Amino acid sequence: MSQLRPISLCNTLYKVVSKILVARLRPLMSKLVSPTQVSFVPGRHITDNIVVDQEMLHKFKVSKGKNEFVAWKIDLSKAYDRLSLNFIRDVLWEVVIRGRILELLMSCISSVQYKAVLNGELTEAFVPKCGIRQGDPLSPYIFVMCMEKLSHLIHQSVQDKIWKPVQICQGGPMVSHLFFANDLILFGKASVTQAKVMKQCLDDFCNLSSQRFSFEKFVICVSPNTCSDLARQVASISGSPLTDCLGKYLGVPLIHKRVTKATYFEIVDKVQRRLSAWKSHTLSMACRITLTQSVPLPFLIYAMQTAQFSASVCDKLDQLNRNFLWGHTVDKSKVHLVNWDTVCQPKTAGGLGIKRTTQNDQGLWSQVLNAKYLRHYDLLAAKDLHLSCSSSVWRGVLYGAKLLPHGL
Repeated sequence: MSQLRPISLCNTLYKVVSKILVARLRPLMSKLVSPTQVSFVPGRHITDNIVVDQEMLHKFKVSKGKNEFVAWKIDLSKAYDRLSLNFIRDVLWEVVIRGRILELLMSCISSVQYKAVLNGELTEAFVPKCGIRQGDPLSPYIFVMCMEKLSHLIHQSVQDKIWKPVQICQGGPMVSHLFFANDLILFGKASVTQAKVMKQCLDDFCNLSSQRFSFEKFVICVSPNTCSDLARQVASISGSPLTDCLGKYLGVPLIHKRVTKATYFEIVDKVQRRLSAWKSHTLSMACRITLTQSVPLPFLIYAMQTAQFSASVCDKLDQLNRNFLWGHTVDKSKVHLVNWDTVCQPKTAGGLGIKRTTQNDQGLWSQVLNAKYLRHYDLLAAKDLHLSCSSSVWRGVLYGAKLLPHGL
């Protein structure tokens, strides 16, 4: 039963009703869901929590004295399949979704029927007592609102001053948890009492929702200034192994120490595996160009939104792209017929338009503007520099520079 993967087939009529309900719910999500949860909430992005998490771990790194902190990384398995239907109804009632809308939502959730294949034959249909459909447009929103119940339990503990959150800086916000769907990270002061409070909140949520936490599969880490005996006690109470690195969060390596080449090795390895899955020697040049432009790009754009890659990592990624483009194999190298700088130029300039990992345009236009206007100044500090005697192009650049800080 632990390997059960229920599949729910939604017909067209059901999806129409479901999407109408989603359209009603989506504008309300930002009011119903706390800022610590960013999944499926309009105006919030996955990178929001990555940035906050990286800053929290930097706080751990520089903490001194008696400011000892703990971070507990939790990943729910089978999260959709275990939610109690009664719990879902109670959560929707609490957020003031009632009347006809509530009945429609519960009808959508509870109308599921399953059949199992037993000895090659289908059993009679049966109705589950828990769980929401995979692939249903409504399910992510229902799940997020149910997870908000755990957020409320944590906030209540913070208000009762039994959960001690971590203050990001003097005068900054207090952070106790970050949620993205079934990826959770809890923060607090490193103490035996605090560990018991954190575990109690999770146990209370399990009793309400019928969710189940496998604590031994989670990891917990403490700030470097925490006493080793206290760290072991906290890990023992939580039931999770103690580590000095939380690994990846939402697909991005979490930075605990100085950034090295090994920090982003997994991203380089992932790009290499994706490219090597395509047998380059069996593909035409046009196919290899298309794959070079499309396969590595999503990984890099996503990771670079919250991290700066070192020059060596960028060079390695460019090398993987070069080798794939010219048809390298494991046991045979090919000659690179055209310089990589030429390949990365736009097609109008004779290149193939392939993106380099790092962009630092040193064209003549860049040299001219730098020499004429920015020899001793920074662009953002040069908003009114030479405005009276500058060209129309430079006045346009300065106009953009004025808008940039507002966008930032």
